[in-house]
Parts: sequence; C-alpha cells; structure tokens
Amino acid sequence: MYNQRRSIYKSKGEERIANYLEERNIAFQYEYPLAIMDRGQVRIWYPDFRLPEYNMIIEYFGMNGNAAYNEGIAHKIRAYQEAGIDGIYLLESSFSGDWEEGIPARIEQTLEGKLSKIRSINQQMYAAQRRI
Repeated sequence: MYNQRRSIYKSKGEERIANYLEERNIAFQYEYPLAIMDRGQVRIWYPDFRLPEYNMIIEYFGMNGNAAYNEGIAHKIRAYQEAGIDGIYLLESSFSGDWEEGIPARIEQTLEGKLSKIRSINQQMYAAQRRI
C-alpha cells in the first residue's frame, strides 16, 4: 500500500525550513499562536515557526515584488520587534547560497545579544552596589 505524506506547510519555502529544522533536531512549533500588540489592539498572530528552546520565531515571506505585501512584511517585523520577539525573517531569495548556515548564525547572534544585555545589567547593578 502506498501512503503519500501530506504536507501541512503552506508553501515549499516553509517545507524547506521545516525539513532543515528537523534534520538538525531544532525543536519547533508550526504556526504557534502569539499575542501581539498591533495598532493598539491585542491580536493573535501565527508565525510560521516558533523555536521554543531559543524563544524566537522564523517567518517566511514567500511573495516577491508586491508593494502592499512588502509593506505588510515591514509592519509585521516592526510589531514583533516592539513586542520584544526575536525573529529570523526569510524571503524566497534567502534560499540562495549557503542559506542553511545563516539560520544557526542568526540564532547565535540573538542569543549573544541577550547575554550581552544580561551582562550589562549585572555590571550596572554591581557598580551601583559598590557606590552604596
């Protein structure tokens, strides 16, 4: 009996990303709901991939050359950033070259940024305590 695996992903790009994450044993949740403050209202958005171990998302924007879609991309990225949600944002053009190497590099950069903030806060607290 032949069983065809039905893809749950909405695009080939999303499927490529999911396959990449699975091959590297990076845990993810597909379209996990997140509450986002958008234009003064709380909305539920479903980023393509949530990486729970890294507290990040990956969004894939598969349309190219559409001005309204591009404006929507920029708005979505700003809303995520304002909500303090770290993300990796990929376009169809992101799949050229060694795109696979870019994902762990971006995860690492984000984690290093968080660690740097924590170190800075700790140094400030230590300096303030020494002044007392």
